[in-house]
Amino acid sequence: MQFALIGCGVYSLGISKIIKDNIKIKMWVHDETIIPSLPKESNITYSNNLDEIKNDVSAIFILVSSNFYKDIINNLKDNLNHDIPIYIGTKGMINDETLINYTKKIIPNPLFFFAGPTFANDLMKNTPASFTLSSKDNNLFNNITLNNILIDYATSEVLLELSSIYKNIIAIGSGMIMGLTNSYSTLLTYLTKAYQEFVIIDKTANYFSYGTLGDYFLTTTSSSSRNYNYGKLLIENNVNDYLLKNTVEGYNMLPNFYKYLQNNSYNITIINIIYQIIYENKDPKTILEYLKRTE
Repeated sequence: MQFALIGCGVYSLGISKIIKDNIKIKMWVHDETIIPSLPKESNITYSNNLDEIKNDVSAIFILVSSNFYKDIINNLKDNLNHDIPIYIGTKGMINDETLINYTKKIIPNPLFFFAGPTFANDLMKNTPASFTLSSKDNNLFNNITLNNILIDYATSEVLLELSSIYKNIIAIGSGMIMGLTNSYSTLLTYLTKAYQEFVIIDKTANYFSYGTLGDYFLTTTSSSSRNYNYGKLLIENNVNDYLLKNTVEGYNMLPNFYKYLQNNSYNITIINIIYQIIYENKDPKTILEYLKRTE
């Protein structure tokens, strides 16, 4: 069995670590000049040729940042075996559309979105971790075992994707909260209130899966999160260099998610506040007003 991993960042390398050694991996690299610097593993081959990567594989994983997702899908679609399942690990939207819904218009392959409380560096350690997959039906992972990984399944495909975007945006607010107060009690109050707001999107869905609740607290409480760090730097008025050197998915996706909520008549107060702070130059201290008791 052979898998294709599209993307060569640390998250792709982390995913390769949890796949058992008897499965071969072909990893797509955006720049072939970096291949000599990538880890040498007996079951991994690297290539800059997307056509070569997608052929003769049992599954394709898309693990690029959201900025490159549209180009990857449009380049992947030509001469693609439509029986191959595609697993989407990218977190984001195309305009105000979820990635799976966008991809369904481009290719007819079985599509699965996955998310979980899994930092790339932790996956590299091969310690227990977890993922939520958007569907159990016709899923390759029903028949293979991953190293030290627990898996559950979403009751709502769309909600799992939206949760992955939401937590990145909320993590920006976490950084702002800690930059303003340095209070873990205040942070957890903020995170609980923000999670309660998110439930309005689909009250029938499971909000306690690995990919919703687990991923939410992973991203929103850790200084390893680029979104969290961006929020802290925002308080210090020191974000420009950080955005140039780092991909901050919450910042990138906030306008799309804000538009999605408006188009679907979802009023989530904390998203409005973070949007106003970042894109309308509202004072970041106003996020603390969100936590004041109202009668």
